[in-house]
Amino acid sequence: MKSKGRYRGTLQYLYAHGPLYLTLYGGVVALLIGMGLAAQRGWLAFVPLALAFMIIVLYFLLASLWAAHHLFDPGGLQPHHVLFDMAQLRETDDFAFVALHGRSQAIELGRRLTTGQIAVLDVYNPQLNPSRVLARARSHTVSLSGSDPRFVWRNGSISLLPLPNESVTAVILLQTLSQFPQKGDCEVLLKEVRRILIPGGRVLLAERVRTQNNWLALGPAALSLETAQQWRDLLRRAGFIVRNEQNLAGLIHCLRADKPIPIEAQQMQLDLRLTSDE
Repeated sequence: MKSKGRYRGTLQYLYAHGPLYLTLYGGVVALLIGMGLAAQRGWLAFVPLALAFMIIVLYFLLASLWAAHHLFDPGGLQPHHVLFDMAQLRETDDFAFVALHGRSQAIELGRRLTTGQIAVLDVYNPQLNPSRVLARARSHTVSLSGSDPRFVWRNGSISLLPLPNESVTAVILLQTLSQFPQKGDCEVLLKEVRRILIPGGRVLLAERVRTQNNWLALGPAALSLETAQQWRDLLRRAGFIVRNEQNLAGLIHCLRADKPIPIEAQQMQLDLRLTSDE
């Protein structure tokens, strides 16, 4: 049980990506059988080629599991705690965790509060989030019920987060925006985040980006990742000011962006007008 707890994030990742890993495993088995048959029939030229393919497949299989261990297992990089600290949240603050899955991370953050409260907002929509990987991950999502006053569990949508205007200090999005294939949906959600934040409130974002380590771990699949600059631009278009960034082991990029206070908002509008005049 102890081992299972230590690697529970990796096990959940494996479950969500089950078909991919079954295909990789089947490919390795097929190559082994092919090498055996080739050696038996004297087709020796086939053996080095099959061995090279098998090594590549095994490498990416193990590299992706290594990355998953660091990203999702207890004692790993724990980006949700990094975001909490980047937001400079106190144990008495109210904040929101916008989720599509990953309630266990929200629970860990809520336990850092005393009189503060975390609103966990589920904005999943199968039409906007068609990923089968996400659907499988949600089937393994931790479900909670109880009377702990630190937690509020609510369903919402990207166009209507179920919280009043200017009601929370910070909003955390942990690998959430990348689950929306349409970037317009990301902007809609970020504008709703801006609405519920107090002036000077913070949005905390963690996403995998195109880095050397992600190329090494994911191979060609890293092409589907955005760059850090694309996430910065998205936050700015939604009306936020990027304040701080941290890259964790080249695997996940964390950003803090603030909702401008009135004076800063006026300055941003002025800058936009000057830019458009040019």
